[in-house]
Amino acid sequence: MILAPSAREDLTKIFVYLAGEDIGVATKFVADLTAKIEWIAKSGFNGAPRDWIRPGLRALPYRDRCIYFRIDDETVTILRVIHGRQDMSAQEF
Repeated sequence: MILAPSAREDLTKIFVYLAGEDIGVATKFVADLTAKIEWIAKSGFNGAPRDWIRPGLRALPYRDRCIYFRIDDETVTILRVIHGRQDMSAQEF
């Protein structure tokens, strides 16, 4: 599994935002997202296609966020972790 720099930044931003209210909630939420990302990589989960955004892009909506990723041969690359209501465009990837 590869966690792209943009996905790392997304997780950091989520943590910082939530930590402004409650660091415990922020820690648990980001840990839960990270566990789901690891599950995607280990389980072979294919996700839902998001080819209209970018060919080959896959997604898993989870806890009001959407985890965007690609699967190439044996590698899962996590590209972004974005709020589920945020509009996405090809340049986001």
